[in-house]
Amino acid sequence: MTSAFDFDDTFEALTGNPPFGWQKRLYEDWLSRGRLPSIVDIPTGLGKTAVMAVWLLARAAGADLPRRLVYVVDRRAVVDQATRFAEQLRAKMPGALATGLGLRKGVNSLPISTLRGGFADNRDWLEDPVKPAIIVGTIDMIGSRLLFQGYRVSRNMRAYHAGFLGVDTLVLLDEAHLCPPFEALLRRVADCRDRQFGGESRNDAATPPFRLISLSATGRGVADMPSGSVFDLSDRDREEPIVRQRLTARKRLGVTELPEEQSLVECMADRAVELGSGE
Repeated sequence: MTSAFDFDDTFEALTGNPPFGWQKRLYEDWLSRGRLPSIVDIPTGLGKTAVMAVWLLARAAGADLPRRLVYVVDRRAVVDQATRFAEQLRAKMPGALATGLGLRKGVNSLPISTLRGGFADNRDWLEDPVKPAIIVGTIDMIGSRLLFQGYRVSRNMRAYHAGFLGVDTLVLLDEAHLCPPFEALLRRVADCRDRQFGGESRNDAATPPFRLISLSATGRGVADMPSGSVFDLSDRDREEPIVRQRLTARKRLGVTELPEEQSLVECMADRAVELGSGE
C-alpha cells in the first residue's frame, strides 16, 4: 500500500520515539493490509500502547480497519495514561496524516473521549459516526455500554452508545490476562456479529465489524488461538539493543519494615517520594 507519509518518520513525530521493529512489522504485515491479530503478546515496557498509533497510521494509509478504536484497561491510572497518549497523537498529527483520516487539525480534529468513574464523558465520540475516534475507558464503563446497560447513561441513550461501540469498532483490551471473563465476552461479541437473534446467519456488508485485539505480556491464551493469529516478538526484534536491554534488565526486590506509628498508605507514599527523589 502506498501512503503519503513515511511510517518511521511519522510514527516518531507522533510518539516522540522511533518505532521498534515489532511495531513496524505490525503495521506492514498486518494493519496496513487490513489484517488484525487476535493477540499482541509483547513483554512489558516495549510500547504496547503505541498500537493505537499503528492503527491511526494504517487508517490514514487507507487500510480497511474499524474507524473507532476503544482502548480498555481495568486501572484508572492506566486509563489516564492512555488518554494522554491519545491526546499527544492528536496534538502532533501531521497534515498528511490528518488528511488521510479525513480530518483537519483544530476545527475538525480527532475525537478523544475518556470513560471512567469520576471523569465526565465529553461525548465527542458520539457526535459523528463517520469520523474516526479514540475512546479510552475501564471495563465497567465500556462493558455496560456495549451490553445496552450504559452505566451513568440515560435509558434513551443506551442503544445509541451500544451501537457506536458494537459496530465499526476495534477494541484493544490491555492487560487482558487480568480479566479473562471480559475478554471471553468480547470475543463472543466479535464471533457473533454476523448472527441475527434466533441463530439465523447473515452476511451484512453494510454493517462494519466489531473486532478485538488482546494485549498481554504473559502469553496466557496464546495456545488456544488459531495458528497465525498471534503476534509476538521475532528473534530479530529481540536483538534490537533497547529491546535486549529491557528484556535482560535486572529486577531488584527490597523489603521495607512498616513502622508501628505509620499506616501502610503513609509508608508507601513516603517511600514513593524517596524513590522519586533518588534517595
